[in-house]
Amino acid sequence: MKLRSPKVPAPDRPSAASAPESVSATVLFADICGSSRLFEDYGDWQARQIESRVLDTLKEKTGEFDGTVIKTIGDEIMSRFPDAERAVNAACEMHRALRDDLSLLDFNIAVKIGLQHGPLLVEPDDLFGDAVNVAARMVALARADQIITTLDTTRRLPDELQQMTRSLGLSRVRGRRREVEIVEMIWQEPGTVTQLIGPGPQRELRQSLCTRLLLAYRGTRFEVRDDSPPFTIGRGDRNILVVDQDQVSRNHADIHFRQGRFILVDGSTNGTYLRLDNGERFFVQREEFVLHDQGDISLGEAVRDGDPCLIRFECLAA
Repeated sequence: MKLRSPKVPAPDRPSAASAPESVSATVLFADICGSSRLFEDYGDWQARQIESRVLDTLKEKTGEFDGTVIKTIGDEIMSRFPDAERAVNAACEMHRALRDDLSLLDFNIAVKIGLQHGPLLVEPDDLFGDAVNVAARMVALARADQIITTLDTTRRLPDELQQMTRSLGLSRVRGRRREVEIVEMIWQEPGTVTQLIGPGPQRELRQSLCTRLLLAYRGTRFEVRDDSPPFTIGRGDRNILVVDQDQVSRNHADIHFRQGRFILVDGSTNGTYLRLDNGERFFVQREEFVLHDQGDISLGEAVRDGDPCLIRFECLAA
């Protein structure tokens, strides 16, 4: 007598209704800068209240420009917009709303935004595709108060928005064989930014003329020239500039003169914050930043007016 093998049901085939939707859209990531500092400085409850207020603002501006918040990832949101124009306008308004929120003024809150237009696979709670990978790379490259995208995305913008861009050069993106041209959107109103024209000529001129760097800390002045050895900053006694604060790493940062530019190289745990006199702010952690114009440097915590531990810097021509 032959025994029959039990019938194994065939696996269910995905129905057309469950297949991801394929669309052409713009994906945007907005990330709160230095959120871990908030929890350290203000405690869990207040930091969470601050973070929630910022995220609510980001979500509100997403909706105002016909966007959809896909998900919140800790201190970051992922949103989808029908087109690049609405995504860029939403990003600009996110920055402006946070800047003008007086309740956040004392906390020195900033976000960084990356976005990219392209084909997407849309699921109920997530997005997939090359545009998602590129947008994630853009927000990783962005600094505090920046909006970063690619040249391909800016070409989809109307002329008035294309005039508010500046190239940041080429960068490699995961999944792309060729380097991608990175572009910053200038969201500040005219008069609050040093330049709105193409960045190439002005940036190269400004940096090529900078052959002296002046630094001031607690009444002591330092001058770094193009032929000076690396200028070391940190909590350790062997640094040229010693900043004895708990949030400062032993060897926090170095300043080098390289190819006509003074470059701050951060190697710290808590990062380095910079605020230029024109209002632009940046956050650098284990990466490089080209110093230009003049402003303030804060080690390990955001720049605060009246802080005696601020390092004042000024780039000068020969």
